[in-house]
Amino acid sequence: MRITAMSLFYAPDHAAGSQLLTELCEDLVSAGDEVTVICGRGTYLGGEPLPPREVINGVHVERAWSTSFGKRNIPSRLADYASFGITAIAKGLVDRHPDVVLAVSFPPMITAGAAVVARRHRVPLVTWVQDVYPEIAVAFGLMRSGSVTTSALLSLQRLTHAASTRTVAISQGMAERLQTQGAVSERIRIVPNWSNGLTIRPREIDATRFRVAHALTDRFVVMYSGNLGVAHEFETLIGAAGLLAERRPEILFLFVGDGQRKAEAQRLAGGLSNVRFMDYQPHGGISESLPAADAHLISLRDGLEGLVVPSKLHGAMACGRPIFYVGPPDCEVARVIRNDDLGWAGPVGDSAALASAIERAAVDRPWSKARGGHARASFDRSYERKVVTRAWRDVLLQAVGSS
Repeated sequence: MRITAMSLFYAPDHAAGSQLLTELCEDLVSAGDEVTVICGRGTYLGGEPLPPREVINGVHVERAWSTSFGKRNIPSRLADYASFGITAIAKGLVDRHPDVVLAVSFPPMITAGAAVVARRHRVPLVTWVQDVYPEIAVAFGLMRSGSVTTSALLSLQRLTHAASTRTVAISQGMAERLQTQGAVSERIRIVPNWSNGLTIRPREIDATRFRVAHALTDRFVVMYSGNLGVAHEFETLIGAAGLLAERRPEILFLFVGDGQRKAEAQRLAGGLSNVRFMDYQPHGGISESLPAADAHLISLRDGLEGLVVPSKLHGAMACGRPIFYVGPPDCEVARVIRNDDLGWAGPVGDSAALASAIERAAVDRPWSKARGGHARASFDRSYERKVVTRAWRDVLLQAVGSS
């Protein structure tokens, strides 16, 4: 197949969504497909503009210009997104004739732009939904329900759903949310996110260079790795750390990453000797940092189930560690943890229950080892990179075959 993918972010950006798209595109190239990615020149966390075009591991990357007002307010964001959408469409229209167009649904305008490109080339459109807009923006308080902008984006989403040959959701809950937007149920496919099970795998904890380098060899490390963003909940996690600070000082809560709520999380943890923060690790470095933990933390704010699925789950499963989740009980993460017996899942606000669960894991190492084994086994069945990207290729082939 000749595939044109459209997304705001792509490698070398290391945000979760751009990492996933990068790995999918590279696996498609390995399978014999020709892939062009049209993306922005910036990265999720900002910085210097990236080159306008390059080839990365066989993927042709074309970077479109956009304004760079940043995230200071909604008009600034919309201007950046709209300008990128316009220039990305222009690049897509002159792109070599593809067999299928794949659009990542962030920003929301890009899927509508991709629909224009697909229609121009008379090829199928496949949309990949990582977050459900504009509902998630309303939940974050960035937009108002019923406003003109929100209504306009909902209308745009309905038009995009109508134009999509396939709409890919990453969970059952998300698929249900998309149907309320007007997505046609017969065209929806559920393909979860993944992690690379070859590079992220169980290791003997004390042998990892990460633990030695950061003086962690005598601690029971409970790690939160990734974006510390507005979708995530930290009060319950740091509350549990406060409860364990004196009675279990060997337990360390380690937050590895960055994001809009990092400073807030640091303020909440002020004065706690059993909480530490580290910057994002290089993409290749997570193969050492994730298995260096004894257990992993995942959180989600209430009300976001079906709108976003924390991608931290798959890396934690890949390295074979027990997982502790705080958030809505109907989230995909909670379901997987309960069904496959991977650790503990509890509600926002119950720091005492979380502290007790982590304390048990630190004391009862056979229990922790068993949950870690369950995690890796479940990962190998359903979330290993090659398993999922093969399923993705099947979706694209079906879309091409149906046109």
